[in-house]
Amino acid sequence: MSVEKKIEHTLSDNFVLSHLEVINESHMHSGTSPETHFKVILVSDEFQDVKLVQRHRKINTLLKYELENGVHALSLHLFTQSEWKTKEEYVKDSPPCAS
Repeated sequence: MSVEKKIEHTLSDNFVLSHLEVINESHMHSGTSPETHFKVILVSDEFQDVKLVQRHRKINTLLKYELENGVHALSLHLFTQSEWKTKEEYVKDSPPCAS
């Protein structure tokens, strides 16, 4: 199973999701293998009253294996449904790698 699919399965198994996108951005980074850079957009009301740093920690804990075994970059965009309605347009494309 691809790393992208593993991330999708792990997140969908651990959250009641309104929206999930796992975007492989490895092609934007020179000299990297095909599955090292990802952007995750996750919308779940389980984030209600949870601070942003705690949201990130939860995802990093769930994806600990992937982060220790090849995933170099993980851009996290984590929202409740109400936050997503007002911030959806603010999730920008990632910039290309500088090197």
